[in-house]
Amino acid sequence: MSNNKNFPYAAIDTPELLRDHYTALEQNWWHAMHTSGFDLAVVHAGHSQVFFEDDQGPAFKANPHMLQWLAPQYAVAETCLLIQPGQKTELLFLQPNDYWHAVPTPPDHLHAYLHTSTFTTIAELQTNCIQRAEQVSADDERIAFVGEPICQTLFAKNWQRNPQRLMHQLNFARAAKTEYELAAMRNASRMAALGHNAAAECFKSGGSEFDVHTAYLAASAQNESELPYGNIVAINEHAAFLHYQLQDRPVPQQLNSLLIDAGGQYRGYASDITRTYLFANANVSSGAQDHFAALLAAMQTHQQRLVDAVAPGSSYVQLQQLMHEQLAEILCNHGVLNCSAEQAFEQGLTEAFCPHGLGHLLGIQVHDVGGQQITASGELCAPPENYPALRFTRPITANMVLTVEPGLYFIPALLEPFRDGNEFFNWTSIDALYPFGGIRIEDNVRVLAAGIENLTRDAFAAVAPAELST
Repeated sequence: MSNNKNFPYAAIDTPELLRDHYTALEQNWWHAMHTSGFDLAVVHAGHSQVFFEDDQGPAFKANPHMLQWLAPQYAVAETCLLIQPGQKTELLFLQPNDYWHAVPTPPDHLHAYLHTSTFTTIAELQTNCIQRAEQVSADDERIAFVGEPICQTLFAKNWQRNPQRLMHQLNFARAAKTEYELAAMRNASRMAALGHNAAAECFKSGGSEFDVHTAYLAASAQNESELPYGNIVAINEHAAFLHYQLQDRPVPQQLNSLLIDAGGQYRGYASDITRTYLFANANVSSGAQDHFAALLAAMQTHQQRLVDAVAPGSSYVQLQQLMHEQLAEILCNHGVLNCSAEQAFEQGLTEAFCPHGLGHLLGIQVHDVGGQQITASGELCAPPENYPALRFTRPITANMVLTVEPGLYFIPALLEPFRDGNEFFNWTSIDALYPFGGIRIEDNVRVLAAGIENLTRDAFAAVAPAELST
């Protein structure tokens, strides 16, 4: 959560939003448990890890099924939820007597939705959990344990671990967001928009990747462990690595471009936003700069056309194809390929310039679950053979939140195999564009009954000057 006092939060803790959110959670869980044959679900937050031969470890990140019920500051390690159809959900909260670390506080403001019991030791919490489970059902086969497999061994019980028939239904239902979840994601989007604009200003002032990264953290009021995913801050040719993970401290001798893929996290819910910028560099060939600038402008239009095509009932597989058809037009119209757009698409040449999928579900996880699941029982729809990286193949329905993130990259590993033997590639153009790496533009959109709500563009409009919002 941002600590920026000037941060323009969307209202989230209203009685209406909380009531509707917890009602929807209960209904989803109770229905899934009833149809799957379970009397009780034990949802375990997880436990803290340590590195090999060390007494320290990574920041704790709770089970996402727990995070739907509790914000991260309450979903502490070893805590459990006991979900029983028709009954108020019980929270077994761990609050140790500790002076090494800050002691967590229970979510007392959620008393209307959760019955909370507090424990000072893990052993007491686990014993109480087992006793409560045995009171509900003497049959271990009718108790589901939802969490990391290793954590079930702590209870020494034969509860059914992450049973597929239950998990399929929960994962399928999670795609439709409640108004509470949407409010959290709007806040996550605004946090990220603040960070992105600070990052853009830092880059335009000549900052390094590390400088841009730290500017992003400060403006979005997040530390490293609070980010929904590791920031991708790629200057110049680094933008050709889709998940570039390093942050160079030195400023390159020549600044050409910046691709920044970075999000915000609010109450456990994520935003996932990418922007690409050109650096006006007097030492770079104006022809190459102008060419990249024209491609960047074309990609802006390309991305917005794809956003406008998102609608309930439409197919993301078809939108993936549309992405490549439009990309073929861009590559041919701007002289990167010397052929017709139809030839470029039919021969799959665009796939060397954009090897990833158009987008994915977004929510409590950045790449949210259920994107290729087309029924609540677990039936899957695999992506097309030529688009194996597409994470979302199910029909689009209202209140899903999806990313729309077309890309255009100059990746030597994918392009160089075409250098000998394919007459359609304009190598003079490609060689001049290699130092710019690539372009990706990514928005997060909520599907409405008619049209979309663009969480990303709305966030930029709320927090930043218009010239930095594109």
